[in-house]
Amino acid sequence: MGIKILFIAPYRGLKELATVLAKQQADLDIIIEEADLSAAIPIVKAYENKGIKFIISRGGTANLISKYTDIPVIEVKLSGYDILRTLTLIKDYQMKVQMIGFPNICNDVLSVSSLLNIDISYTIVDRKEEVATAVKAAWDQGAQLILGDTITVKTAEGFGLQGMMITTGKESVLEVFDQVKQMNQAMEQIEKDYSLYKELLHSINDGIAIFQEGGEIIYANQVFKQKLFDRNEESSIFNLPEEFLQLISELISKVDEDVISSTIALQGESLYVTAGKFIDRGNEYFYFKIHEINIEEKKSIEVHIGRMPRTSFAQIVTSSHVMRHVLEEARQASAHNDPLVIWGDKGVGKKFLASSIHTEGRWNEGSFVELIIETDSNKVVSEIANFLTMLEKTTVYVTGFEKITIEHQKEIAQLFEKNNQVRVIYSFTDDPKMHKELIKQVKRNHIYVPTLHERIEDLPELIRLFVSIFNAQFGKQIVGIKEDALVSLKSVKWTENVKQLKEVVKELVIRSEGDYIEKLLLDTVPLGKSKGDNGSFIDLTKTLAEIEKQIILTVLEEENMNQTKAAKRLGINRTTLWRKIN
Repeated sequence: MGIKILFIAPYRGLKELATVLAKQQADLDIIIEEADLSAAIPIVKAYENKGIKFIISRGGTANLISKYTDIPVIEVKLSGYDILRTLTLIKDYQMKVQMIGFPNICNDVLSVSSLLNIDISYTIVDRKEEVATAVKAAWDQGAQLILGDTITVKTAEGFGLQGMMITTGKESVLEVFDQVKQMNQAMEQIEKDYSLYKELLHSINDGIAIFQEGGEIIYANQVFKQKLFDRNEESSIFNLPEEFLQLISELISKVDEDVISSTIALQGESLYVTAGKFIDRGNEYFYFKIHEINIEEKKSIEVHIGRMPRTSFAQIVTSSHVMRHVLEEARQASAHNDPLVIWGDKGVGKKFLASSIHTEGRWNEGSFVELIIETDSNKVVSEIANFLTMLEKTTVYVTGFEKITIEHQKEIAQLFEKNNQVRVIYSFTDDPKMHKELIKQVKRNHIYVPTLHERIEDLPELIRLFVSIFNAQFGKQIVGIKEDALVSLKSVKWTENVKQLKEVVKELVIRSEGDYIEKLLLDTVPLGKSKGDNGSFIDLTKTLAEIEKQIILTVLEEENMNQTKAAKRLGINRTTLWRKIN
């Protein structure tokens, strides 16, 4: 059985030509019908469920059919021979000629006639209802011969004018048959690949789902459906357990990361869940991957390979003497691949500094990977050993090292020492407590990143930097901060250091209405105080939608980001809550 095709010829001559040529196509099963424009629609509908793989037609009929079916429609294009035959026929005509037709016919003819220096008056129509008006106008202007498609010729004859059709020759029909064969071959390969990938995704033990930003799940394999959906549930992320929505909320909020993961307890099972996002043809999509784990196989490490924006030494603010010293140490560290320890309080920028050292170092074209040690276990060393086998010319930024025993520190340090494809940077929040094996490796390669209080001279420059970032992000034109506001910010106890300052400046930029950040505005954002001290402030100068979102986020925080409880308190369902905050 050949490729099943429906050929709709807009005029009798094309039907007869196609019938003759179809007999020569052993690998095509061609059904030929005659119909022009809208008359073709019922025929298409009649054959739609009869195994037709392609539809062939020409001109305006092909264009119209494509709007009423999902079956691929291939147009019989006018060949150079077709156009030359017609132009040769009319070039010596003494009568006034007017061409009227759909764009796909007219444009081809006009291109060739221009090359041959044959001047033809023309009118382009987009709908068949426009043809009669165009013919009437041509008749009023003295046209005697109307050149065009089937509908044009019939209409011209109705006005008593001579009509000439631009006919399709055998070259064009044979070419479209070849085109069908090529397209069918390509589609079969795509279908084969799709079937293979689908079967692979259905056969693996992990659950996988892909969904759009609005929440509609566009693919979920059997494992995912069985674990997370009842049979009668609609495939929407809003029907997923609360923990999944929290994970996605976190992913959406982390613009610098493409992949995050977490361990979730669900109906007595422990699931290791990875959530990620990707772009395809301009559209953003999200995915879940779930893996059922036994307690004894629970992962001790977590790996983040997000596309963190490249950072460099040029982005580090060094107005203070202490930060100039840090930068000098970082420059020295970037000149080699020896193990390095970076330590300092939370939020001081240890990861930023590590990333900058990677960017300025020898392996700046390689990956910068964050390895988070979640907990100590008997498998932590083997898990890291397996992970390291996959890396090449990679900087590994290790956090949580202080959570494991001194003996495990020794073994892991030896793993990194033996691997010449990895440069390791250890991060500690407190003064590092390390095994002597690690101390021997890092030698004097320690960098302490000071707190914001210890580098307070950098505060004005940091604020200017963050203002410029958030001006671009939120479409603001803030040019600076008033001196009294700056003095107040210098006196704040920055418990989370630069990270906290950045969040505060972000809020100030969002709320500021003038050219400068004013001191009065500081009262509207929490500045180093606990939530209990500060209360829940609602900025009534915002729009209703912004106030509503602020209230929802406040309630979510009070409910520890549990969307079910927050939705219940607010008197809305979970779906509505999700849409209002995203």
